[in-house]
Amino acid sequence: MFRKANREPNFNNFIKTLKSEPTARPVLFEFIISEDKERYLIGEKFNNETEFDRVKSTILAFDSAGYDFSPIIVRGLTFEREHEEIAHVKTKSINEGNMIKDWASFYDYSWPEISDCDFSIIKEAGKYLHPKAKFIPFSLDGILENTIGIVGYETLCLMIYDDYQLAKAIFNEIGKRIKAYFVECLKYDEVGAILCNDDWGFNTQTMLSPKVLRECVFPWYKEIVEEAHKLGKYAILHSCGYYNDIIDDIINKMKFDGKHSYEDNIIPVEKAYANLQGKIAVIGGIDINFLTNATPEEVYKRSKKMLLNSKDKGGYALGSGNSIPEYIPLENYLALLKAANEDYDE
Repeated sequence: MFRKANREPNFNNFIKTLKSEPTARPVLFEFIISEDKERYLIGEKFNNETEFDRVKSTILAFDSAGYDFSPIIVRGLTFEREHEEIAHVKTKSINEGNMIKDWASFYDYSWPEISDCDFSIIKEAGKYLHPKAKFIPFSLDGILENTIGIVGYETLCLMIYDDYQLAKAIFNEIGKRIKAYFVECLKYDEVGAILCNDDWGFNTQTMLSPKVLRECVFPWYKEIVEEAHKLGKYAILHSCGYYNDIIDDIINKMKFDGKHSYEDNIIPVEKAYANLQGKIAVIGGIDINFLTNATPEEVYKRSKKMLLNSKDKGGYALGSGNSIPEYIPLENYLALLKAANEDYDE
C-alpha cells in the first residue's frame, strides 16, 4: 500500500493556491484518479460495490495520496443520449447524439430534474472526510458537452445556423439544470469549491465560435461562479482544448478562480503559468502523453521544477493535465506524488 508523506490534509492550502498566495508546502490537485490507482493507494480497504462505497474509496485514495480534498459527483442529473452503450469505448464520435433535431423532438425529450439527485450523499460521505478536508463536486459533463451529447456536434453546428433559437433553448434547458445542481452542492458545509467540467476547445480553436459560447454557455457559468462566491466558496474550470480566444471571459467575465486541463501540444503548463500567474490559479498541467511515455525520473524532475518555479509566487497546484487514467504507469504517477509530498527544499 502506498504511504504518503507525513502530513495532514488542509483545504486552506488549496484556498491559498486559488487566491494565488504562496503555500508552506506543495499542493496537489487531480480531477479523476482511475480505479486501479485508487485500489493501489488504499489497498484492501478499496470497495466499489455500491455508489457510497465508491465515494468512500475515493475519499481514502485522495487522502492517502496527499490531496487536501476529495472530488465527488451526485448521481441523477443524466441527460439521456443515444448510443449509451458506446460510452466506455476508447474513442467515440462527437456526432453520435441525435435526440433533439427539431422543435418536436425538443418538446418530446425527457429532461432530467434535480429531484432525481440525492444530495444527502455529500453530508453522509462527509463523515469520512478528514476534518480539514473538503469536497469539490463536479457534474456529469457540462453545458456544452451535454448539448453535444444529446444533439450531436454536426447537428448542433447546423442548428446554430438554421434555427438558432432552438439551439439556445436546448442550451438553456441544460444550463438551468447544471446551475441548479451546483447551487444544491454549494449548500453543504462539506463543500469548499466546485469544479465546472465542460470541454470548450479542439487543439487549435474553440468548439463553437466565441460569440456563440458567450451567448449560450458562458452566462450560465457566470451565474454559477457568482453563487459560489456569494457563499465564500470557489469555482474551478476544467476545460480541455484551445482557450486563447476566451481566456478573458474565463478570468474577467465568468471570474473562475482556477483553470484546469492543459496539453503540451496546445500550451505547456510552464508557459501557461507564466502567462496566467496572478490572474487565475493554474491547476495541474503535467501533460497526459508525457506522464504516459516519460520515465519516472523525468516526471519527478518536471513536477519538482514546476513546484519550485511557483513556490514564491503561488497560484499553482501540481497534477496531471487532465486526469490519471489506468494506462499511465503507476511508477510515473507515484513520481508526481513524490514531488508534491516532499517539502519545497528537499
